Amino acid sequence: MKILNPLIVLLKVILNVFKADVIFLNCSDKGIKFLSPILFLFAKIFRLKFVVRPFGGDFKDYTERFGKIQEWVFNKTTLHADLLFLQTKKLIQAFETKNIKTSQLPTSRDTPLEKRGDRDFKKRFIYLGFVNKSKGINHILEAAKQLGAEYTIHIYGPIRENYESFHEQQFYEKFEEQKGIYQGVLQKEKVIGTLRKYDVLMLPTFYQGEGYPGVIIEAYSLGLPVITTKWKAIPEIVEDGKTGLLIEPRSTEALVEAMQAFDKNNYPMFAQNAQKHFEQTFSTKRVASNAIAAVKELFLK
Repeated sequence: MKILNPLIVLLKVILNVFKADVIFLNCSDKGIKFLSPILFLFAKIFRLKFVVRPFGGDFKDYTERFGKIQEWVFNKTTLHADLLFLQTKKLIQAFETKNIKTSQLPTSRDTPLEKRGDRDFKKRFIYLGFVNKSKGINHILEAAKQLGAEYTIHIYGPIRENYESFHEQQFYEKFEEQKGIYQGVLQKEKVIGTLRKYDVLMLPTFYQGEGYPGVIIEAYSLGLPVITTKWKAIPEIVEDGKTGLLIEPRSTEALVEAMQAFDKNNYPMFAQNAQKHFEQTFSTKRVASNAIAAVKELFLK
């Protein structure tokens, strides 16, 4: 039960506090709001280093919505952590003026055991993630209509309806009209194997909470380039024209043009760049090594 998670975390800290040198908190917005202040006090009392890693790229957004009391607590505790791991460069820049020790800890993924051998471009496009309006699903469906049967366009993920009015057509109905596009929900262990069957990942998102989408990193790990939007911190991880193509949000026309831009001549270059970008920046081994080094530096003072 999620309601018990904070209590479980506190119990584990209490049981291990005399054996530890660092309290390392990985948490969502609720953890920042409630757990972080408590663990900050534990760290001070027991003279431990306190490291915080908030999930996602919207850390600044939700902390700016804190009330006055919560803001004061946040400033006096979390922002006085020994180290704040942040996901994006944009977040690092936002907090660098606050005299806080920060380090980037981007989304990472394990290197697949099996490489994707097929590098031929066969116009196979995939979307993988939550199915709702803010992820650009309507634009993918419209693009499929325009491009026709020459292109394979598949959507995977749980449907999460979110409409501004009751008059909008639901995705269940749209998928029924455009049969063969929606492929259902994937189990976690099948994500890599499924991505391996496609050529390009589509993510025409304008979701407010977007950070570094994990699905882009997973695609890169297999050498799949991506079509995604100039949205939030996404341009930090997509080299336009090299590892993928960046388009304007909410534009079916831009999505169609980007899909048509890939061909058999330029695809191998995109695929190789995506694979290289993953290995240099997002592999779990590399990211973990950098994070460990940043924590070790805390003890060199």
